[in-house]
Amino acid sequence: MPVQTGRQFPYLEFRRRHVQETPAPVVWPWETLAGELAEAEHSEYGTLTLAGPDGGHEIVPGTSMTFQSVRPGERTTPHAHSWWHLYFVRSGSGVLVLDETDESTELSDGDVLLIPAWWAHHFENRGTEGDLLLLNMSNLPQQAALHNKFSREGIRVGRTTAEGAAAVPPLSPHPQVSGV
Repeated sequence: MPVQTGRQFPYLEFRRRHVQETPAPVVWPWETLAGELAEAEHSEYGTLTLAGPDGGHEIVPGTSMTFQSVRPGERTTPHAHSWWHLYFVRSGSGVLVLDETDESTELSDGDVLLIPAWWAHHFENRGTEGDLLLLNMSNLPQQAALHNKFSREGIRVGRTTAEGAAAVPPLSPHPQVSGV
């Protein structure tokens, strides 16, 4: 593609172009969410993403909110990515493992945790009853809009190359759900 010549316009016009209507408040009743969560397919990347009345997945600009459920005896794949997570433990208990340092912390109802971008992590539900239900706010839509949606999966503690340096899986676009 050849290099193109840009244009310019007055700053006050720039400001006028970004005037937006104030959005209306939105509520997602727990009774409805709980029913849909019970019926939904649970993938390790998420179960149910909140959407606005218009169907858009950005709850506030650049962010999304997704429920993630980890079933008893299951765990997610260790991974790291270019977006952050702010998790709220809605119910259940489990363990957050920070894979590069092998640190772990117990999680229970009401806990809130921040996982900055590129921190390798996974969740485990070591129990025998009840899902670990997490509500995840992230800036994945912002990173996708910036063409900066990358992840590494399968990160393992202690995995090294022949030279002794830590082996890091290559960057890849975030996994796509088949059929989407």
